[in-house]
Amino acid sequence: MTADQIGSLQPQLAAFLGFFRPFFVREPTFGHLERYVLGLLTDRKRKSIEPIALAAGVPVRTLQEFLAFFVWDHLRISHRLQQLVMDEHGGEQAIGVIDACGQAKRGDKTPGVQRQYCGETGKIDNCIVGQHLLYTDNHPSNPFRCMLASDLYLPQSWAADRDRCRQAGIPDDLEFRTKWRIALDQVKEALGNG
Repeated sequence: MTADQIGSLQPQLAAFLGFFRPFFVREPTFGHLERYVLGLLTDRKRKSIEPIALAAGVPVRTLQEFLAFFVWDHLRISHRLQQLVMDEHGGEQAIGVIDACGQAKRGDKTPGVQRQYCGETGKIDNCIVGQHLLYTDNHPSNPFRCMLASDLYLPQSWAADRDRCRQAGIPDDLEFRTKWRIALDQVKEALGNG
């Protein structure tokens, strides 16, 4: 999206993010969320912390610390999002889509990176894989679509190397799960059975 397009959407985005305000104790911390989300929506090629922070006029270290050290109540936020989607876009024609998507990466430090099938390149490549649960109301002329859940696929080689996991900031309780197990857990959670 261009800067003008993002600017025109900013009031609606602020209203949407407002649903998640109760999960943040301090207003400045909540402001970092809005800046980060806006940065992800831009048409910049690199959507890492540094270009997002610089474009938003925020010190890079501040945004890094927000993402690295802020403790999220992931389940409450996820349930809030899923409830909002169901309240606004639930319907009999709705469908869920399970998707594992690989994104090419260089190096070996990014959590979960290894040589594996990468959807982005269409071959075995050095990449990370995310397991996603997508949703659409399947409206014939104006469909609503969103991601309800997204989890990192942690390969067995990573899960077996706890020192490597700790260095990458992966908590000790995150263990290997097959992609289909992750997908089933995401569906259960979305249905309120998690």
